[in-house]
Amino acid sequence: MTRLVSTTQKAFMVLTALSAAVCVVYVQQRFDAADVKAALEMAQSYRAPSGKTLPDVLAARHPGASVDWSGAVTSSCFQHVRVDAKVAPREGAPLDYQFDIDINGPSIHPANPQGVEALGALDVPEARDGG
Repeated sequence: MTRLVSTTQKAFMVLTALSAAVCVVYVQQRFDAADVKAALEMAQSYRAPSGKTLPDVLAARHPGASVDWSGAVTSSCFQHVRVDAKVAPREGAPLDYQFDIDINGPSIHPANPQGVEALGALDVPEARDGG
């Protein structure tokens, strides 16, 4: 009888540990999804002192092109997310503008040469008609 209780207890402990591991993975995935959502919102809504946003810059550089925004967590601990803005122009090869978002900063950093150009274009004031 002691052996049966011992085996049952071991099985219970293994199942409990397995359940805890599944819960931790699930909760981490939910945190990561929230971080990606926040980073995408930051990248798309940040308005520079010039008044421009990244979607404004991409629309001006690639009129009529579709832009697919996506994100991936690069550091869960520091809440860093890589955001990609994949531009599919009507003609020519697709371009990938990459940005590293620090959610805690909050700050946006370029992650490739296209990202450098896009963030640099935020600083250029918009041309005004009649002025």
